[in-house]
Amino acid sequence: MLSRQPGRPDNAPRYAAPEPYPSIQVCGPNKKYAQMLKIDLACPQSELTAVTQYVYQSWQLDPKLSQVSNTMRHVAMVEMHHLDMLGQLIVLLGGNPTFSCRQQGRQIIWDGGMVTYCHDSLAQMMKENIAAEEFAIETYQRQIKCIDDPNIVAILQRIILDEKVHLEIFHQYLAEAQC
Repeated sequence: MLSRQPGRPDNAPRYAAPEPYPSIQVCGPNKKYAQMLKIDLACPQSELTAVTQYVYQSWQLDPKLSQVSNTMRHVAMVEMHHLDMLGQLIVLLGGNPTFSCRQQGRQIIWDGGMVTYCHDSLAQMMKENIAAEEFAIETYQRQIKCIDDPNIVAILQRIILDEKVHLEIFHQYLAEAQC
């Protein structure tokens, strides 16, 4: 059973954690933090990739699995909110939120090849999604340990709550697909 959001009907699914999002603010400019957050913004395993992948999956699943398709569309919207928050943080930190990042000393421009185009199996889609969400949570947790700005830490902690909701949803769909 999917989690429920307060104030919503019992049968209305929740795609994000119920806690409010912190204000988008930083203690001051910090290019190091801005560069760190660009990895979350637009690298192979990033919020931009998640948005694009989940929208793609919603198209692939509709109309044969319209409820799952609708869920993927809503989860993509939550991921888009994460993308927006990260972009705003990067600007406040003095960075430029381009759809690129530095990995292993080189500049990587985001492209559609970073999306996993699995379309033959709901179970395989959910396995890919679970791996991506787990990676995101681990990345945010590592970053939290390195960031000495309580505003950024609060936002990353809040994003983690949403990613855990997504994991719950994807695990449920995986279990149903394997029945």
